[in-house]
Amino acid sequence: MLLESVTLVPILVLLFVGAMEMGKIALTYYQLHKALRGAGRMVGVLQGADFCNADDPQITAVKDFIVFGPGGDTASPLVRDLTPDRILITPERSADDGTIGDCDCGGTDGCSLSDGGRPPDFVRLSIDGGYPFQPHIPFRVLETILLRPHVRVPFGGQ
Repeated sequence: MLLESVTLVPILVLLFVGAMEMGKIALTYYQLHKALRGAGRMVGVLQGADFCNADDPQITAVKDFIVFGPGGDTASPLVRDLTPDRILITPERSADDGTIGDCDCGGTDGCSLSDGGRPPDFVRLSIDGGYPFQPHIPFRVLETILLRPHVRVPFGGQ
């Protein structure tokens, strides 16, 4: 009985720790996706935002919302090591064949309002290169997992 317990306990501990790490991965993905989804609702109704200008104050505010939450406490991001410069907010436009692609930022055909363009049809929010998550399991070295949440919302603001 003792020998059986001694052989099973390390396996059970490893399974328990692995389940906890899977829970951490799922929670982190959920937090990232929820923040992008909440910001997507904000982006979908922005008035006069220039998506082609990274310094646009409305776009900067949305990125800060994703990283720091509605309180905007810049001392503690919602997800560890996430910064506003990692957030991508990409304007998109529907093509004649029904596909959705990135909107050019130049000229009157583009999405740059400062160049006389028209607003995008959709806006995609994502994390540049994905969010790296390093699982920690005792006595095992695992590869970093890239979490790639993204949200596409129709744009209704003008």
